[in-house]
Amino acid sequence: MEFVKKDNGKEIEIRTMNDKDIPFICQAENDESEKNRIYLKNQLANQEKQECSALLALYCGEVAGYVFVYYKCKWGGLGNCNIPGIVDLLVFKPYRQKGVATALMDMAEKLAKKYSNRIYLDVCLNSEYGPAQRLYVKRGYIPDGKGVYYEEKVCDINAECKNNDELTLCLVKKL
Repeated sequence: MEFVKKDNGKEIEIRTMNDKDIPFICQAENDESEKNRIYLKNQLANQEKQECSALLALYCGEVAGYVFVYYKCKWGGLGNCNIPGIVDLLVFKPYRQKGVATALMDMAEKLAKKYSNRIYLDVCLNSEYGPAQRLYVKRGYIPDGKGVYYEEKVCDINAECKNNDELTLCLVKKL
C-alpha cells in the first residue's frame, strides 16, 4: 500500500510499517527505550494477525509519523463495538503543520471504510493535544455523546480524575 501526496512541492508518502522501520521511528521519536521498541513490535505483530494496519509517513524520505488503524478496535470509548479505531496518531515535531497528519488520516479513513461506515478515536483533553483536537473537529469527528472518559470508562459527574493522557473524549465520524 502506498499513498503519495504533495504539500507545497514536498512529497508525503504513506506506506505500511515494517520491522526495519522501528530503529528509525525510535530515533525520530527520541525514544530508543526497550519499552518503545516492544510497543512498536507489538503493533506490528497485531498487523501480521490482520487486526490492524500500521501506517508510516515519510516526508521527503524521512520518517515523519505514524498511526495504527484497528479494524475492530478494543480500546477507548467505543472499544469492542466492532468499529474501526484510530490509535496513536503521532507526527514528529519537525514535520508538524506540513500535511503529514492529514495524509495519515486520509489513508486511515480509507482503510476503515472497508470495514464500517464509521470510525472513532479518543483524544486527550489536556492542552498538549489542542492541535489534534482541532484537526479531528475540522475532519468531521464529533463527540459520541457520553461525556469524557477517564481510564477508558465514562467519567461520572463530580468524579475525581486527573487531566493526564487518561482523560479523553471519544470522537466518531461517519465515513
